[in-house]
Amino acid sequence: MSEATETHGGNTAGDSERNTPIPSRTATPGGASGSRPSSGTRRFLAKAEKKIDKFIGAFKRKVGRKEKGTGSHGAPEASTTTASTGKTWAVVAGALKMTLAGAVPFIPDPFKGPAEVLLEIIDVFERVKSNKEEMEDLKARCDLLNESMLNAIKGRDEKLLSTELKESIGRLVNGIHDTFLATVVEYSTGIAAYVMVEDNSEAVEGANQKLDQILQCFWIENLIAGALVLSDIRQTVKDQEGWMVKLCGTIDNHFKSATLDKLKHVPGAAYDSQELAKVNPCFEGTRVKLLAGIGRWMSNTALEEQEAKKPIYVLDGIAGIGKSTVAKTVAQRAAAINSLGATFFFSRDHADRQQAAGFVHTIAYQLACCDATYGKAIATAIDDHPDSLHKVMAQQFSTLVAEPLNSMLKKRATPLVFVFDALDECAQPDGSDILSLIITCVSQLPNVKVFLTTRPELVLRVEYQSTSLANCFHLQEIEALIVDSDIWLYLDYHLSPSNIQKVFKGTKWNSWAPEKPQKEQLVGLSNRLFIFASTALKLILSRQGLGPEKTLTSILCLEPKQGMVKLYQKVLEIATPTDILRPSKDWDLWLADFQTAIGATIVLQYPLSIQALEKLLGPESSNLETILSNMHSVLAPLDDGPNPTYKIHHKSFPDFVTNADLCPKEFWIEESKHHLQLAKCCLETMDQQLRFNICQVPIADQYKELANLPELNTEKLTEELKYAVCNWATHLGRSNFKVFEQGTKQLLQRFATVHLMHWFEALAYLGQLDTAFSIMQAALTTLESNEANDMDEYHQMVTTASVLVMHSICTRVIKHMLNHGHWNLQFYMATKNQ
Repeated sequence: MSEATETHGGNTAGDSERNTPIPSRTATPGGASGSRPSSGTRRFLAKAEKKIDKFIGAFKRKVGRKEKGTGSHGAPEASTTTASTGKTWAVVAGALKMTLAGAVPFIPDPFKGPAEVLLEIIDVFERVKSNKEEMEDLKARCDLLNESMLNAIKGRDEKLLSTELKESIGRLVNGIHDTFLATVVEYSTGIAAYVMVEDNSEAVEGANQKLDQILQCFWIENLIAGALVLSDIRQTVKDQEGWMVKLCGTIDNHFKSATLDKLKHVPGAAYDSQELAKVNPCFEGTRVKLLAGIGRWMSNTALEEQEAKKPIYVLDGIAGIGKSTVAKTVAQRAAAINSLGATFFFSRDHADRQQAAGFVHTIAYQLACCDATYGKAIATAIDDHPDSLHKVMAQQFSTLVAEPLNSMLKKRATPLVFVFDALDECAQPDGSDILSLIITCVSQLPNVKVFLTTRPELVLRVEYQSTSLANCFHLQEIEALIVDSDIWLYLDYHLSPSNIQKVFKGTKWNSWAPEKPQKEQLVGLSNRLFIFASTALKLILSRQGLGPEKTLTSILCLEPKQGMVKLYQKVLEIATPTDILRPSKDWDLWLADFQTAIGATIVLQYPLSIQALEKLLGPESSNLETILSNMHSVLAPLDDGPNPTYKIHHKSFPDFVTNADLCPKEFWIEESKHHLQLAKCCLETMDQQLRFNICQVPIADQYKELANLPELNTEKLTEELKYAVCNWATHLGRSNFKVFEQGTKQLLQRFATVHLMHWFEALAYLGQLDTAFSIMQAALTTLESNEANDMDEYHQMVTTASVLVMHSICTRVIKHMLNHGHWNLQFYMATKNQ
């Protein structure tokens, strides 16, 4: 599962050269430096600044003579438009100068010189009188630049401005300076700015394009970092046109087409899906440096620096450090500025999110939804090449994404970002195949950036560290002080008196609050793991259990070096009923219920609602909801209604509770045992609920193709039956049992001889008929292995017959499906008669 509900963050170190993906050079197309210009740039600027001083003096004398000679000496007066334009520019330039003058004191030293020179350059432009369209555009851009700086610093104490924001403003000023200066020097022949704006519209047009790129970099970097508020930017550009409106406007380009329904996309893989609702973005004020660096990487499409041009950003780190939180933040903020292409959040706890089968289909579907023109192109590609839907991944991607979108992506003014989280949770070899696809295909799309998070698993690490296309940042190597500062910010907010009063309103604890040393100690115990801080908070702020004061005290007694292990042991201790004697029969019964509830929750292929899970597990689940609700700090209910769905809060908990060396013996979960249990439950559910014509198709329609049937009555396709139909073979295979007991064999025999065609029918109605072969193949592999180890001749004969029957029928079903595309009653009857 992805790193869920890590509502926190931590800044990056930024000092380690190998860990800093973005060089500290300016985010401008002019090539100016962010901290120290190159020697060639320094020589150019020195020469240019001397020249501009000369031009400024000459220009002032020229303008003075011109203004002195107009009007009273009979020279034609400037037109009303020209005067108006000059006045408008004077107002804009004046405002820009005021902002710069206020910004200079806190701009870092490397940027102060350009900022001060820029004030003089603006003086030159301010005296120009021109009514050219390009000059009007220049004024508009300068107005946007001015507003952008004001929005970044307004209402903030200069002392509290982050270093990253100060450097970003410095790069912005530096970029404006270099653009104006280079344009003046390049196109001047004596009277610099006057000649440029009066006689060379190309010069101003070029300056406008460069300022567009500078502003784009500044906005994207700071919107991703959270230093700018999107509503302020939208207010600034409300009367503008062009890329800035597309970047900041609310655009509904959702493309609807029946063709797109052919894509077997994975809805739960999207960053804003219900399955990921409990994965919160970074807590405000945390991850500042990291997110600013990611923003610069996203925006620096115009730079010449090799590092900034790398299309892949890999964020790797150990479990619990906050990778998924960062991924969701990047996806969320990129979506807000219309720069998100697609997301895929992998999860080992969801069958469809731990394999490669739906990866390309999901990318194509999300791209089609985010832009209408992309949607039309992808739909056309599907109609023209329907067989591509079933090809290998590389061919799918080429036909469905790369070929139809290549030309459109080249025209984008801003980058399109793909966010892929927790690649390590994709089963091998699928994970390696997807990484290869990302490196060789996805990252090669024009104007595309790929943000990827993963644990540093060896098989993946070797590949992404060896490619020249990726920047790699190791999240666990962040400076401890920076991480501790972020965890403190997160804990201090949630343990503040106001928040505690809100959480415990109406209880005796609403006036309690921890002391500062206690919070500092909790920060130290977290050991830079955000999942520790998050889990500890859930325990402390629970309205159940020991109460916040006692819970905090017990947590602070944990051993620092084994923080997560000891914390999870504390979670189990708090969840254990205090009114049951140990040992006793009641204790044994409670442990059995605990094993059933937690074991099933861990091995489920995707979360089920409490009611569906109870029906699937049968009589053994009588105490299910009580146990799961007491494990709230590690299980996240997806809703607060009467039928909640519980999912694992963080994958480190299953790692702990299935590790016999770490977990207390009585709580240890043996995965294979619970997989077998669920396999039997699935077979029992199908035996009880599957039947012929389960959706009650009228007699008149029973010979029609599935696509032509009227609306189906799917009431009998219950949530637990849907799960059983699609996942029984997976649990059977993962049970790793070599010899099945009598009850399991009887259920398998009934499935093969009574319900096999009912199963195909249900798969067809669920739109999963194309998975029949892979499900059956997994089951046959398990059964053949079991048969070889079973010495009972009778059961061996039954199993062999079942295998042959299922193999024969399955082959015919798959053949029919490929030839006709659908199940129908006519085919059902023909097969049954055979």
